[in-house]
Amino acid sequence: MAEIPYIDYNKLDEFYTIPTLCDLFQMDKQALRAKCEKYKVRPRRNEIGEHGFVKYDVRKLHNLLYYEDRDRAGRSAKVDDPWA
Repeated sequence: MAEIPYIDYNKLDEFYTIPTLCDLFQMDKQALRAKCEKYKVRPRRNEIGEHGFVKYDVRKLHNLLYYEDRDRAGRSAKVDDPWA
């Protein structure tokens, strides 16, 4: 899987449809679905009936994926921990 890109949380929209979030996270729909199931983040339906994710869920999922990716790359928090 490709590296999760950095996202400026201050510039996020209030709602992201599933295809839009796939583009934002640079991953395919099946990978996004697997990660959402793993971290128990479920899509919601907005006021016009589209399924997607609210800003809170996008931030939560991005944070989990970003640090999962960093840990897999060998830059874990234990290495940076001064108390270790």
